[in-house]
Amino acid sequence: MEKENYTGYPHIDKPWLKFYTEEQIKLDIPNMNIVDYIKYKNKNNLNMVAESYYGREISYDELLYKSDLASKALSQVGIKKGDIVANYISNIPEAGQIWFGLTNLGAIGDYIDPRPDGMDKNINSKKVLDILKYEKVKYIVALDFCYLEMLLPIENELKELGIDTIILVSNDDSMSIKGKFDYLNDVINYNKLNNSRISKNQQISSFKAISNGLKMQKELKENLDRAIKNSKLRIVMYRDLIRECEHSNYLKQNDVNLVNYIGHTSGTSGKMPKPITHTNYSGIALAEQCEKAGFSSLKNDTSFHLLPFFAPAGAYSNYLVNLATGSKVIDVSEFHLGDFGYLVKKYKPNNILATPAWLSSLIKYDLLDKEDLEYLKQVIYVGDSMSKEKMYEFQDWLIKHGSPAILESAHGMSELGGCGSYGHNESNKFGYVGIPLPNTIYSLVDPNIEDHLEPIKFIDGQEKIEGELIIYSPNVTPGTLNGEVIIPRFELDGNEYIRTKDIVEMDRDGIFKHNDRKDRSFVRIDGYKVKPFEIERVIEKNKYVKEVKIVPYYDERKNGFMPMCHVILKDEFNYADKIEVVKNIIYKTIMDEPNMSSRQIPSKFKFRNSFPLTKNNKVDFITLNNEELDGNEICVDVEETNLNVGEIKIYKNNEKVLKLK
Repeated sequence: MEKENYTGYPHIDKPWLKFYTEEQIKLDIPNMNIVDYIKYKNKNNLNMVAESYYGREISYDELLYKSDLASKALSQVGIKKGDIVANYISNIPEAGQIWFGLTNLGAIGDYIDPRPDGMDKNINSKKVLDILKYEKVKYIVALDFCYLEMLLPIENELKELGIDTIILVSNDDSMSIKGKFDYLNDVINYNKLNNSRISKNQQISSFKAISNGLKMQKELKENLDRAIKNSKLRIVMYRDLIRECEHSNYLKQNDVNLVNYIGHTSGTSGKMPKPITHTNYSGIALAEQCEKAGFSSLKNDTSFHLLPFFAPAGAYSNYLVNLATGSKVIDVSEFHLGDFGYLVKKYKPNNILATPAWLSSLIKYDLLDKEDLEYLKQVIYVGDSMSKEKMYEFQDWLIKHGSPAILESAHGMSELGGCGSYGHNESNKFGYVGIPLPNTIYSLVDPNIEDHLEPIKFIDGQEKIEGELIIYSPNVTPGTLNGEVIIPRFELDGNEYIRTKDIVEMDRDGIFKHNDRKDRSFVRIDGYKVKPFEIERVIEKNKYVKEVKIVPYYDERKNGFMPMCHVILKDEFNYADKIEVVKNIIYKTIMDEPNMSSRQIPSKFKFRNSFPLTKNNKVDFITLNNEELDGNEICVDVEETNLNVGEIKIYKNNEKVLKLK
């Protein structure tokens, strides 16, 4: 921006454009759906591997063929343009193929978290029913065990909603025979790798676990066969469906403006996760910008697909964006945080897109101590902020292990399909999260004004400004579902922006960093956004509790932030057994609340007589956040992966005192 045209307003001056060339800024969206876009981008790569999943490698040509086959199969079931199809499915090859198949039909893949939200089947099923009803779903695709756990108990209610067909997929449908043994071998190896001095008895225990796992698979099949036989609905196996329709036809939809995806925010501000719609256009706009900015993988590179499909970042930034550049995506269906180092060692990816907690776990993973990471060329952290100190620590670890990667950062939202900004080369400053993508505008407004946008500008001599982030982008969600406005837009100087509630700082080059959230929300280790007020208002209903505040604390064992609950008890309960109080809060309040998630259970409880106050007699959250742990907290561990929730363990002073099933 020439000096005489300088206004001081970032949304007008766009100072970050100095980091881009004219070619990078040019955006050309072809009038086609995302399936044809993938074909167009890979017209010379069709024989290359697009996806890899436990011994089964799928070429781009095969991916397109299977997507076409999915369109035929889903059309035969009755799915048509405009139908919303719920998908309770993990990161397996069928997830993308079904999404592309629905896109060809003009239908909408509605991806919903397949993990049970709690430990009570009835409560889980009630939440499922609420989402399906609200989003006007007509058909369901589900993992077989999700059907048994979440859908079977509400078949009568589903039929009343007009849902009469459920298509079932298994996690192992796309595994090769060798891959199925490889999967079992992974479990054994993982136990060995994490116990370098594992005893013979422990090894026998590992094999026993595998044996139990095989028995559970057999039991799952028996229960599934029984459920299908007695079901009031039409239950079909996807693997059977696609065998019968190779010669079928369907009417292909290519409109670039059609909505073809619904994802969900990781946190909520109401009863349910907020649905986020995206179109073919918004998906292609994101892929084009990411490729030009250097965010996406390069042709022939390998990349993990770890972020889940129900999160737009998983479907777009971690899947579609990489496929658009001819890279190989390694699908990972289910994993524990502790598996991440094992996955890196096994698959040796060229590119990693991961949360700070996942990356931090690598440093502590013993079996990577002597690993040569020369193959690891790009590492980008997303989903949460990472301190400058943590970034330097991880960068030193990369250098020590021979990786040429420079740790980079990205900022995004579900509303953008994930990525909105990216720090690369000169715009990559440690402690910051980059610059807007080439055709995206980030600007700052007064966070205290709710009904309109009041932009903040640089004044003479000012090197940084702070305010609430607002975003304009061609890849932003349409923001509506079934005629209802989900994400409101605000007009500013001819463009429509969405508000983020992120409080950010921007320097004069347009490089910014994330400082805070207006609603005190923070991101858990798994990327789930915790909104304290939602947990507080539920726990305060408990009979023991007078007042409660939720703040994040850094869990050294899990390498990320988790929720901590500061509790003031009612006077008459000051001398109550604190273990019993925690048990009551979890079991009688949180788990009995239909709109609460197991991921909202605080992992530490601290009992106190008062909260620190500011000079204005408001709770001093800065002081509360900075309080050191003193060892008197009651600790709560929920056994969980990205697909399952297990038992709850409660500890005091590192001694296990209680288990809840």
